[in-house]
Amino acid sequence: MAKDNITLYDMIERILIPTDFSESSRYALKYAVDLNAVFGARLFLLHVLQDFTEFSEYNLSPSILPQLYLEFEENAAKRLEEMVNTLVPAEMHCDTYILHGVPFFEIIQFAKREKADLIVIGSRGRTGIKQVLFGHTAEKVVKKAPCPVLTVKHPETEFTLP
Repeated sequence: MAKDNITLYDMIERILIPTDFSESSRYALKYAVDLNAVFGARLFLLHVLQDFTEFSEYNLSPSILPQLYLEFEENAAKRLEEMVNTLVPAEMHCDTYILHGVPFFEIIQFAKREKADLIVIGSRGRTGIKQVLFGHTAEKVVKKAPCPVLTVKHPETEFTLP
């Protein structure tokens, strides 16, 4: 096929949907599923568990970390499965992944490694102190991603001036 004849339809074969389990990220998954009805791409639903070693002020004992990670990972796996079972039609292929680290960095590295053609991410994740601690993941992904990023605003999100 000549390069001039390649369409957007031909280009979107792998869609990455990062999730923090917020309503915004659930809405982004719904959006990706609707898009995928056109593209027939492979979906990658990804959750990144934050590395606890960054929070030295909590004085977490190194002996407790493996059990803590295991519990969080088991919970994340259940939540990913629930999202797939309730939001992704059975005929669509959707793989789930759990990574450990800094969310925006792991999302970008995963997109590079898996050659994602599109990232669909909620524009606002969890709010409050988590947003202050972790920064704006979606904004960092948009700036550094190796592929196009579609940020999806939850319909109930209202814009407010800082």
